[in-house]
Amino acid sequence: MTGTPQLQERSEADSDKSWYDAAPGTWLPPITLDGAPLERIRLPDSKNRARTRIYYDALLDVCRRPAQGPVVAQLLTNMRPQALPWLRQLKDSGVATVYSVSQFPTWQRKPFKRILRTRGYRQVYNAFDALVTNSEAIAAFLREIGVTTRIEYIPNGVNLQRFHPCGTASEHQDSAALREKFGIPADHKVIVAVGAIMPRKGPDKVLQAWRRILPQWPDTHVMFVGPRADTHDPKLQKFGGEIEELVAGSGAPQQVHFAGIVDDVDNYLRAADIFILASNREGTPNSVLEAMATGLPCLVTPFLGISAGIGQAGEHYQLVEREPEAIASALTELLQNEATAKAYAERGRRYVVDNVDQQHSLDHYAALYQELAEVAAQRR
Repeated sequence: MTGTPQLQERSEADSDKSWYDAAPGTWLPPITLDGAPLERIRLPDSKNRARTRIYYDALLDVCRRPAQGPVVAQLLTNMRPQALPWLRQLKDSGVATVYSVSQFPTWQRKPFKRILRTRGYRQVYNAFDALVTNSEAIAAFLREIGVTTRIEYIPNGVNLQRFHPCGTASEHQDSAALREKFGIPADHKVIVAVGAIMPRKGPDKVLQAWRRILPQWPDTHVMFVGPRADTHDPKLQKFGGEIEELVAGSGAPQQVHFAGIVDDVDNYLRAADIFILASNREGTPNSVLEAMATGLPCLVTPFLGISAGIGQAGEHYQLVEREPEAIASALTELLQNEATAKAYAERGRRYVVDNVDQQHSLDHYAALYQELAEVAAQRR
């Protein structure tokens, strides 16, 4: 397509297209997650004005459909000041708006960009009826830059019915089948990372660390669960080449697995032995909490926005420097010392069960939605 992509009508032909095969602006077949219907529209891989327009036009389309009661729109996307006109249209349509600020914006770390961008972001943040954050540190930052709209701190919740260690025979069979699908023997160890393959998530750091331990632990595998942003975003072409070189030059490329986008992340976690998050910027990453709930020992590198929401370092997870040597050393310790790995796994799961049950977060969200829906109803 040339020019600015516009929304395209759904068609039977579109229903057979995968995400990467579909043209930007194409509606994909709806799916369900935990019983909830999900509308899907293909966005451009690069973050640009076309992506913003397609996303918010689609959001307006969905929110303006007939509904039995008030509509609350909670946005999870990377918010930009350019979205302000669409936010005003949503509010004018009687829609309550909520935005989840789940990670620190990159510009806040650079003094010059912070001066230039604070006003625009403050304006768009204040256009929402409420902001929700899973990090107290992010809440403090928002107030620091002058955000005056309502801010709710709601810790991430984990669905404990879904994320838990293997218990039933069918779950053991599913994990064994998944390993077999990727050619991973039952006695080999799997290091799993969940998230898009992009520089911020540190897959290169994980691969570099794994290559260091491979001579001593030749039966270890690395599993990346998440979209291949490195091969589909033109801006990440160079980074994608670096990832491919790290895999090809490892001496064991068949032991690096890219699962892509999956619906059963819980099964992938149950099929693994160690979880790692090597990101440099997050909020309170649910991937860590879900791995803990599944009973995996977790390695986490220090990231901008880290909070007590994922537990205590050294107690519920191991905090290691975001350098291949440090990560390799931590991996070696967990592989060598089964008791240490088991202790982290048990304490991590207990923390999630005691503190981060999804139901508590859902109750908080439900109360917030009810309040905002009543306010929005008065604007109609």
